[in-house]
Amino acid sequence: MKKYLLITTSLIFLLTWPIQAQEISTGTTTEFGKRVTPVRAAMNSETNYLNQLARRGFKLDTQGLLIESLDSSTVYAELNSDVGFNPASVIKVATSMTALYKFGANYRFRTGFYADGIINRKTRTLNGNLVLVSTGDPTLMTIDVSRLARDVIRAGITRVNGNLVLTGPFTYANMWTTERATRGLQLMLRKIGIRVSGGIKQGVPAGTELANHESVSLRDILFFQNAHSSNPTAERLGEAIGGPKAVEEFLIEQVGISKSDVQITHTSGLDFNRITPRGTVQIFRELVYWLNLNNMQPQDILPVAGMDVGTLQRRFNSLDYRGGIIAKTGTLPGTDGGVSTLAGILYTREKGPILFAIFNSNGSVTTYRKLQDDFLKKFITECGGIPEASALLHRSN
Repeated sequence: MKKYLLITTSLIFLLTWPIQAQEISTGTTTEFGKRVTPVRAAMNSETNYLNQLARRGFKLDTQGLLIESLDSSTVYAELNSDVGFNPASVIKVATSMTALYKFGANYRFRTGFYADGIINRKTRTLNGNLVLVSTGDPTLMTIDVSRLARDVIRAGITRVNGNLVLTGPFTYANMWTTERATRGLQLMLRKIGIRVSGGIKQGVPAGTELANHESVSLRDILFFQNAHSSNPTAERLGEAIGGPKAVEEFLIEQVGISKSDVQITHTSGLDFNRITPRGTVQIFRELVYWLNLNNMQPQDILPVAGMDVGTLQRRFNSLDYRGGIIAKTGTLPGTDGGVSTLAGILYTREKGPILFAIFNSNGSVTTYRKLQDDFLKKFITECGGIPEASALLHRSN
């Protein structure tokens, strides 16, 4: 996945930011393939931010920071970039990327009941198994499952002389795991008048379709999840892609983050997770790469600050900064002494697109947000402001 990263990111610069093309580095490798140490830029905004943290009594060893150019040739700000911090909901970006890589942006989750046997219309009995084919739709609600179950009754079945067979992950409403959702489904079937004589079995799709439900596209699910920082959506999407370990393995094997630099226990970012600022920036770098190859832009799955509804709607919403940041927030007031994170992409007039990750812990979430906003506003100003094109970055839908 990373093989053509430098070529592709340079191409993104040339196609998307032509006015900046003359400033683009050829990457962090020479023509002979040797790694080149990134240039360390001196930024007044970084110095001011670190001074503000210290002045307010926050310990710098509980703060993480990395701001890099898209092609990784220049580091604009850095603090504890290789230390693991709690990313909070920023980990939803990793969950999103794992899902995109596994399913594709236009994937739609399907859920349906199938009759694997003969239906006796007179006795309204299925002599065989009732099969639930599910791919783990993270937007499936109780009303959707109820409709599917009632369609089974409309198909002439009120009794099943066999098992309820489940295929794939299955969640709905506030039932975030397959096990819990399965128990909920059992109760619902019984409540509306469908009796299953057998037990619950795991199996494979089989039989004749009785009812089905299809979700919206994955890209739309991800935009909602990330714009509103929806924990239920992210937890259920995590179930669909194999759980926290699947996301962790993806980051290690596909993104190239060191095993010691990442630990994921919840795909939503709840509770205790760990990743480094450097690993987070790498996730965004690879995400931009993947989106570019699939004719997509970051704003297709992430909110534009100051423009899109959700957690970033009221941040960076003045004319000087609106449209200049596409990012993901993270907030855990009661974990690790208070966690506030912000990571994403900055669009600047003089430096082009820039990746950033800011991790704050052991302090006031409200104060940290103000410091983050002040820091990034000063940083953008120091880079010549935002380009005019940034005002058009919000989603058309």
